[in-house]
Amino acid sequence: MRERITMVIGNLGGGGAERVCANLANAWVARGRSVTLLTFSSASVYALDPHVTVASIAGSPSLRSLAPVLRGLRHCPQLLMQAGAIAVLRDAILATAPDVVISHLTMTNLRAIAAMNETRIPVIACEHTDVTRVPIGVWTAERDTLYRRAFAVVATHDVCTSFLARRGARAVTIFNPLLPPSASSSTTAPRVVMLTRLSLEKRPGMAVRAFARTGLPWTLDLHGGGPLQEHTERLIAEWAPDRVTLHPFTPFPYDVLREASLFVSTSIVEGFGNAVWEALACGVPVVAMDCGAPIRSLVRDGVDGLLVRPDTTTALMHALALLMTDDARRAAYATRAPEVVTRFPFEGALACWEELLAA
Repeated sequence: MRERITMVIGNLGGGGAERVCANLANAWVARGRSVTLLTFSSASVYALDPHVTVASIAGSPSLRSLAPVLRGLRHCPQLLMQAGAIAVLRDAILATAPDVVISHLTMTNLRAIAAMNETRIPVIACEHTDVTRVPIGVWTAERDTLYRRAFAVVATHDVCTSFLARRGARAVTIFNPLLPPSASSSTTAPRVVMLTRLSLEKRPGMAVRAFARTGLPWTLDLHGGGPLQEHTERLIAEWAPDRVTLHPFTPFPYDVLREASLFVSTSIVEGFGNAVWEALACGVPVVAMDCGAPIRSLVRDGVDGLLVRPDTTTALMHALALLMTDDARRAAYATRAPEVVTRFPFEGALACWEELLAA
């Protein structure tokens, strides 16, 4: 049994991978394991058990680490340019004396696998996006090379797992371990909520325009931050300044979702869809753009929400308007939505992780 776990992630700010990392760390220390989180920024927006050790990755590369890193990057010319940084990561990981290393997000995964070259310490790489829909250009060959060296690559959906397995990885499907709310939404307020990163792939502007075009006397509360914040603020001022409000990112999604009657997602890609799961868990019907297999597994079209096709603002407007004006349909979807907690249970995800760690 692997009792000493070191997890590597770029930062512990707001995001789906970061929430999963925090949830796993908390669950494992509660089970008596030793867990260290290595990150470039030690501040976490999510609550961590005080028994979780958080350490920063910093320093200069040692010669004893640089040599094996360079040997492992002979067929990875892109990463070779980062050999010094990878050697620093190697030193940081080895200082924690792990039984296993678990890394999160593609580029961090590649660096962690390269860092552990010749150590015999197993690395489990976690993909948090739909790899079938996200091309990575010049990094593709190096991802394939390094993922074949990983002890396992965890993806959140069988479609992604199959894609990675065809490329030579030992791929395993484990859905995200998310904690259910203590209570469901009981509001009848005409309020749509969106929890998202304000970035190109999340398309917050599509939600603003589609909602505004419904012309219905509802409000849209959008929570999040990111590179498109100023752009989103301008769109809100242009399209619906009295009906759409932009709030900062919140690490407490259930406080917001309990006051929602609908949830909207306009992502162009999702690896799992944490915010969608959390909305459904609260009994909030979801209107989501059909962005691939993972979201189709979460949202059951016509049962607990609507999947929007084609991928247009007009189609989204019509879907929102349908549920905003049909109280009976919205209530029926809300009744079925919390079933997501039993379809994708927290303890079920942890059981899959236990099986992998025991392998």
